[in-house]
Amino acid sequence: MTEQVHKLGEVLRAAREAKGVDLSRVERETKIRERYLSALERGEYRELPGSVYTKGFLRNYGSYLGLDPEYLIDLYRLETSVATERPRVPAPPRPIGTRGSRAFVITPGLVFAALLTVGVGAFIAYIGYELVNFARQPELRIIEPATNVNGYTGTSMILRGITAPNASVTVSNLTQNPTVTADAQGNFDITVELLPGSNVIELTARDPVTNRDSETERRTVVVVTEAAASPTPSGGTVTLEQPVADAVLTGPVPIAGSTAPSSAIQATATLVTAGSPNFSVADGGGSAVAIQPEPPVAPAALALTADAAGAFTGSLVLPPGTWDVTITPAGGEAITRRVIVQSGAGLAGTLEIAGGESYLEVEQDGTPIANVSGGIAADGESVAIAAENEVRVRAGNAGAVRLTLNGINIGVMGAAGAVVEWRITPAGG
Repeated sequence: MTEQVHKLGEVLRAAREAKGVDLSRVERETKIRERYLSALERGEYRELPGSVYTKGFLRNYGSYLGLDPEYLIDLYRLETSVATERPRVPAPPRPIGTRGSRAFVITPGLVFAALLTVGVGAFIAYIGYELVNFARQPELRIIEPATNVNGYTGTSMILRGITAPNASVTVSNLTQNPTVTADAQGNFDITVELLPGSNVIELTARDPVTNRDSETERRTVVVVTEAAASPTPSGGTVTLEQPVADAVLTGPVPIAGSTAPSSAIQATATLVTAGSPNFSVADGGGSAVAIQPEPPVAPAALALTADAAGAFTGSLVLPPGTWDVTITPAGGEAITRRVIVQSGAGLAGTLEIAGGESYLEVEQDGTPIANVSGGIAADGESVAIAAENEVRVRAGNAGAVRLTLNGINIGVMGAAGAVVEWRITPAGG
């Protein structure tokens, strides 16, 4: 029984010695700590951080040694199930003429039966998953515009979104209601014609596989004439110097002007179009990763008070995109200026752990972040990121790791328990 329990460690140690490397070198080349490698080879699984991370270590170590990672994981499952089995109570002595029972022995046939049982269970789970998906309503998300739009001056608008692959997307509630078909990834864009005043646009998607309709998504677009789009303060009560109309900015949007002394001013921002990431993401093998940034959220209204001379100043921090910034004086008419906010150079943002802990490796321009990279990050932790050329992130529990870079919320790196590696570089870098 002892030989069977430690077979995994013997396989790993024999493969490593055949490769002619020691544990210190393996640690440098695989980024797995030496004490975890030693625990795997000795079969001391209680010294490892947990089953999810142990499987990730085995996949990484097995690939490094040229072994089949799934075979190693199967050995680990067998050994941990044997190690946790309760000891049997010895049977009382029997008469001499009674046959003794055979000792329990793990044979290749028993291993095959166990693997077959696991495979059948996985297949049944897969069929159940497919049935649930077949009965589920298709997803429909409108990405652009991310929110309702006020003060729109155009006569048409392009709506972009994501739904089920090859689904048909239909517009309703307008004078002209076009229909388009999403591409193989579920992306779509559709142009609608607008009338002056309030336009309530309704979209519904139908999945061609399940023939089910999505929930109806709505956007309200208020179209104004050119004269109404740029209101001026009545009676000269407000003079707005910043922001300049159609300004292209990197960083906070400045607010500056003059009005009656000690008057209250409110500055708000409405998203028109979300900005695009100025960086690209690839996996550990160099293949591009298709990311789906979450829509930016407008900040809370900024309250300002003019000084004794009537001047007021402030700023709004806005994510990348096109925004309508509105300055509203107390008892006066609002002034709206459209601005474009762009991301700065390099890569800057945060990495947040939410929904569970995760093993992390985080490098900025090739340098690991001290006290973070190579360790387990707890739920709720946040890591600041700043690099010029590259950010590398490897997560042992991708479903708990969220990234925001250059004001763009990328979202989670992957599924819960998945081992995922990303390499992020500036666009064109």
